[in-house]
Amino acid sequence: MKKMLFLALFMAAFSLQAQTVEELKTKKADLVSQQKAKQAEADAFNAEIGSLTKQIEVLSGWQTGLSGLVGLNFASSNNWQANANPNSSSSTLNVGINAFANNIKEKTYWRNTLTTNVGWQGLDNDTNDDEAGSDFLEDRNVDLLIFSSLYGFRLSEDIAVTVLGDLNTSVFNFLAPGTADIGVGATWTPKAIPNLVVVAHPLTYHFAFSAFDDIESQSAVGAKLKATYSHEFPGGIVWSSNFGTFLPYSNEKFPISFINEEGVEQTGEEGLFEYTWINSLNIANVWKGVGVGLTYGIRDAKFEFPTGTQSYTAIGLTYGF
Repeated sequence: MKKMLFLALFMAAFSLQAQTVEELKTKKADLVSQQKAKQAEADAFNAEIGSLTKQIEVLSGWQTGLSGLVGLNFASSNNWQANANPNSSSSTLNVGINAFANNIKEKTYWRNTLTTNVGWQGLDNDTNDDEAGSDFLEDRNVDLLIFSSLYGFRLSEDIAVTVLGDLNTSVFNFLAPGTADIGVGATWTPKAIPNLVVVAHPLTYHFAFSAFDDIESQSAVGAKLKATYSHEFPGGIVWSSNFGTFLPYSNEKFPISFINEEGVEQTGEEGLFEYTWINSLNIANVWKGVGVGLTYGIRDAKFEFPTGTQSYTAIGLTYGF
C-alpha cells in the first residue's frame, strides 16, 4: 500500500514539473516573439531617425570629406651578388588626395571634387661609380590633378539645370598639357541611387593646352558627359568611380608632334576627343583608422599623346579624415 502511494505521489510530482516546464517554455516563446516585434519597431524608428538626421545635416550647409593615400618604399644593396645590380639603391613615394565639398539644399546644390596623385622615384643602379642616380625630388612617375565644380538648380527631385567647370591637368606641369571645360546642361541625381551623379552638357567650351612651345593650344565646342559613383560594401570596402569625356562637334584636326619609342620625332594631326576614367578601391580601417587603397586611371587624349592610352596605378596606405 505504501509503495502504491509513493508511486502515485511521484507520478503526480513528475506531471506537475513537466507541466510547469512546458508553461515556462510557452511563456519564453511568447516573450521572444514580443521582443522581436518590439525590436523590429525600434529598428524602424532608428532608421527613420538616421534618415532625418542625414537630411538635416545635408540641408544645413557644407559637407566635406578628405582621404589620403601614401605609398613609400626604400631599397638598397651593398655587394649583394645575387642582385642584378649588387650595389644599388631605389626609393619611391606616392601621395594621393581625394576630397569633396558639397552644399546641397532643397532647390540648389554645389558639388566640388578634387583628385590629385603625385609619385616620385629615385634610382641609382651603381652606387660605387661617380655618376649620380636619378634625383628623387625631380623624377616624378605620376602627376595628376583633376578638379570639378558643379552648380545646379533643381527642376525636379532628380533633374537639375547645371553649370560645370572641369579641370584635368597635373600639379607640377600645370596646364602643360591639360584641359579645361566650362559648359551648361542637365544633371541627373536619382534619389534611388544617392551616390550617383550623371552630367550631360551639350553646350561645352573645351580648352586643350599644349605642352610644347611649337604646338599651339586649341579649343572647340562640343558635349561633355560625366558620371561619378561610390558604393560602400560590407566590411568597410568603398569603391568610387569617376568618368568624363568630351565629344567635339567638329571633326577638325590640329597639328601635333611627338617622339616615338625609337626616339624619332614624328608629326601628325589629331582631334580633341578625350576621356578619363579613374577607379579607386579603399579597404578602410584595417588598423586604427589606417586602410589600404588602390587607384587605377586610364585616359585617352590624342592631342596630348597620340600613340596610345595613358594609364597610372597607385597603391598604398590610406587614412580618412
